[in-house]
Amino acid sequence: MFPTVWYSRSRLQGGEFGLFRTYDIRGVFGKEITAEGFFALGKALEKFSKTIVVGMDYRRNNDLLAAALLDGFGGEEAFQGFAPTPATAFNSQALGASLTASHNPPEYNGLKPLKLKRCFYGDELSQLKKEFDRVSEKLPKTARANGVSPSRKADPALLDSYLDSLPEFGSAVFDLAGGAVCSIARAFPKTIFSQPDPMFVRHSPEPTPGALSVLASETRKTPSLGFAFDGDGDRCIAVDSGKIVDSGAATAFFASNFLKKGSRIILTLDVQDEVFVFLRDSGFSVEYSPVGDIFVLKKAEETNADFAAEKAGHYSVFKHMPYSDGVYFAAALSQAKPGELNEFAAQFKNVFLSENIPNAAVDFARLAELAKSGNAERVETIDGVKAAFEDYTFLIRSSNTQPLVRVSVEAKSRERGLEGLAAAKRLLAECKA
Repeated sequence: MFPTVWYSRSRLQGGEFGLFRTYDIRGVFGKEITAEGFFALGKALEKFSKTIVVGMDYRRNNDLLAAALLDGFGGEEAFQGFAPTPATAFNSQALGASLTASHNPPEYNGLKPLKLKRCFYGDELSQLKKEFDRVSEKLPKTARANGVSPSRKADPALLDSYLDSLPEFGSAVFDLAGGAVCSIARAFPKTIFSQPDPMFVRHSPEPTPGALSVLASETRKTPSLGFAFDGDGDRCIAVDSGKIVDSGAATAFFASNFLKKGSRIILTLDVQDEVFVFLRDSGFSVEYSPVGDIFVLKKAEETNADFAAEKAGHYSVFKHMPYSDGVYFAAALSQAKPGELNEFAAQFKNVFLSENIPNAAVDFARLAELAKSGNAERVETIDGVKAAFEDYTFLIRSSNTQPLVRVSVEAKSRERGLEGLAAAKRLLAECKA
């Protein structure tokens, strides 16, 4: 049941940073995130469409925030209830909103705006913020919510249509992390952490190696495949017989088994060069995008790509929809046999080293020139500088979310990796802005 709430304009944004972040809308409830803010967001979203599909994860306060959002939105609404973000995206033909804080800590709430079965891109998020600021100033000092209406009962047909779009699930163990994917637990042959856990007491919403220890153990006892999701289900991590499969290797496996030769694939720049070369040499058309799931999706849509992948576990299969769907990807890979992913991944042997340099200002144009003059075989400049040399590849780029420069090196051995890291840092020292 939705609560009836009062909104006060003075409580629109209580936090220092406000609602809007680099890629989405999120913050701590009662500080950055308030019912007043979501009421204004509902009004602001009308600028994009007069119809909206809304879904939410199990985090505390989402019932209040969903009521506020829909009270503010004056158009036609379809409420999906509890659902993974990909399910809401799948049904967002015109406009959608997934109330989720994804992998963030349990005290966070948030919202991912969606349209045309994809996320909002940066310019659209900026437009939404401008509209939010405009309508916020025009709200009355207090306004009462409309309360509960029959139209706000969850429509089960929306989740069913999403489930019908997925490949058949193979025999595997699926770690739902107590998150939004618990809403479709019935679809999986075997699950763990399948009960909603709004505070993520039993399992982190971020699928880190530590959080996947139970899944690793389950798939090791009887050799089997396993798949874990983040808090809202748009990311997927694969495990084979107790071993976590690198996202780059999972990308290459999917392409090799589910895409036609010549298919266009977009990878974020931080996906290993070894995978890029493998895909290129296997007959695929491969390009890089800047780091970030929003950027890889935008590049993929602009280039009419078939598949897009990001290092942290976002995978987008465009015949399904132009949004990252960890559930779809898990369903496809679950058709493999235990041991098959590990065997395939064994061919990728490069070593990775990284270092963060705080508060560094870099002349990236000069860095690219120095890399080219240093006999780099390939140099990418779409997001910092990525340079491939004979024995190693380095990526130097500014973080999108923190005041630091990330330096990462990929090499055939740790010794060469350390040499490459030292060389990258020497170049960086020569290119301070």
